[in-house]
Amino acid sequence: MIARASRLPAGPTARALSCTLLALACLPAYPGPRAAPPPVAPAARSVTGAPGERGAPPFPADQDEGKGAREREATWLTYPEWEPDESGYDALHVTLTLEPLFDSLAVVGEARWRLRIADPAPATIGFDFADNLTILAAQVDGRGVPFTRGHERLELRPAAPLGPGALVDVLIGYRGRPRPAFLQGLAFARHDGAQIVFTNSQPFASRTWWPCKDRPDDKFAADLRFIVPDTMIAAANGRLLAVVPIEGGRRLFHWRAVYPLASYLVSLTATNFAAFADTYVTLSGREVPLAYFAYPEDLARAQADWAFTPRAMRCFEELFGEYPFAAEKYGMAEYPWPGAMEHQTLSSMGAYFFDLLGPQDWVVVHELAHQWWGNWVTCGTWRDIWLNEGFATYAEALWAEWLAGPDSLRQVMRTKRDRYYPGSCYAPDFLFNSTVYRKGAWVLHMLRRVLGDEAFFRALREYGAAHAYGSAVTADFQAACERVWGGGLSWFFDRWVYGTGRPAYGVWWEVLTADGDGPAVTWIRIVQESSGPALFRMPLDARLRLADGSEFCTVLWDSLADQSFLIETPARPLALLIDPDEWVLADVFYGAYPADVAGGADAQGAGAQEPLLLLPPRPNPSRGLVALSWERPAAGGGAFEIGLFDAGGRLVRTLAPLAPAGGGGSFAWDGTDRAGRPLPAGVYFAAARSDGREWSQPRRLVLLR
Repeated sequence: MIARASRLPAGPTARALSCTLLALACLPAYPGPRAAPPPVAPAARSVTGAPGERGAPPFPADQDEGKGAREREATWLTYPEWEPDESGYDALHVTLTLEPLFDSLAVVGEARWRLRIADPAPATIGFDFADNLTILAAQVDGRGVPFTRGHERLELRPAAPLGPGALVDVLIGYRGRPRPAFLQGLAFARHDGAQIVFTNSQPFASRTWWPCKDRPDDKFAADLRFIVPDTMIAAANGRLLAVVPIEGGRRLFHWRAVYPLASYLVSLTATNFAAFADTYVTLSGREVPLAYFAYPEDLARAQADWAFTPRAMRCFEELFGEYPFAAEKYGMAEYPWPGAMEHQTLSSMGAYFFDLLGPQDWVVVHELAHQWWGNWVTCGTWRDIWLNEGFATYAEALWAEWLAGPDSLRQVMRTKRDRYYPGSCYAPDFLFNSTVYRKGAWVLHMLRRVLGDEAFFRALREYGAAHAYGSAVTADFQAACERVWGGGLSWFFDRWVYGTGRPAYGVWWEVLTADGDGPAVTWIRIVQESSGPALFRMPLDARLRLADGSEFCTVLWDSLADQSFLIETPARPLALLIDPDEWVLADVFYGAYPADVAGGADAQGAGAQEPLLLLPPRPNPSRGLVALSWERPAAGGGAFEIGLFDAGGRLVRTLAPLAPAGGGGSFAWDGTDRAGRPLPAGVYFAAARSDGREWSQPRRLVLLR
């Protein structure tokens, strides 16, 4: 347990508060995204292989991880049992006025919506709204209208039919005591004896405290007017326009969010905050206000732990483009929740990190990254939540790489790989599970390897620009990557995003021909097993350490259950590493040649009591005919056959029956299968048997094409 920082005075000075509020009111305009970073791209090599299937190896058990308690305790979060048709209008703007009533733990509120009616026009105007909150007023274009309720829906029936494209103003007044579900929605609490009200609405809890279209794909501008006791500061989205004293020892904080936001990103946190400020200067020289709100008792800790935020913003600006809400602010507000939440322009940061864990830079980085991936571009459905969480999780690794280089990138990704991932990234079994966060991050890491650095970051920027201040689904991101890649990527997305599991690779290798330590031909066999229902196609980096002290690197495109590759190197290989830089979410195992195929030896052993002895093939390697010779220890014996097997142990040709003969003989094989078709280049094995015995110890041979 980490001790809390020393206690500080119970609030900011009047001068400090006035300076902070003034800084928030003077904000510049938004210029648009920046250009992509310079290219870094890997090489590619062609390979050969053979088809087949194998069983799946055991994979380690998983432990859930995620956004604080949501990951550990709230895995009940899936999808609504009933999703109404909400296509009847487009939400454009809301003015939400709300006063928390601390004595009764209730709220009084009013939502004024501006909507554009769709075509065809609906008969009613519907909102998601909790059934336990009382409606005080319901108006459409200034006239009271009847309404119906049920299943957390509020349906207003206008006095006159609505026309397609019409702009409609709706007013809903309400009051009541919100019922949060596992701290989702609006809740009251205390810290160090002081009262606090806060919201945390992802994914479906906005409806529990205000009437809205509670879905991520319809975004709107907002004026947020929160009335709180005059001992409190109300922190919210957007830019602070005014703080207005009102009767009864209260004041109204008016925040304006011009950039569109989704309902779950609307935020209110109010308590006796100690406010402090900073500034981020963009690459173009613009100043972005940074507004921070901490408990007075945690002010020193917050000032220390959040001080690196401008550096993190510079990192993400270089990678993703300029901070997308530069004309408003970025900020953080402490709240009593065991986690953090990326509310647009104002991330909510759990006091838990100050109380128990100490500095957690990755949390600050994760929530900041969401301002691009989650807020600038929001997942279009909750089934696409990995577009929010996988992206922000990978941003943690990108931050480490930006600070300290590729070793730090690998170190962070390593902490996210030794796990079992339930279900798929798309439409996960539970929202906010480890598949969404950790495997989602690995999907992006692998996609970066497939596309190359320049193309990967260009794809991110183009994806962001195409869906800026809107929403996107997985197919949109795939399309952006395909435009940059110049071809289809279904082979990647189908397995890694929509599919389940991950691969494991068994690797065997041997130097087939070499002149001392000089040029060599090396055979590499990769056996793939999958923890999911199908195999994966992936580029695997192969790094060989050579006898002359150099390294030879190539790329093996593996896609089969059993696949062989021939590598020509300028010197004899001494060691092999597959995926040495850890770009692929897979386990790699190395070993001797597997006994189920060949045992790995040419020598058949002195004193072997075999009725038939197969001699080493000649020439080996061969580009044409191969002489397969045999000897018998003594004359006699029945007819026998020679079998040719591929590297996966599959019989591809039988040379039989051959007449018995004492002393031995030979047969010329032309490198074809039983149908007379030329076999691909690769490693093969020849074995003989007679009188129904087991196959003899096989001989390895190499076909070159």
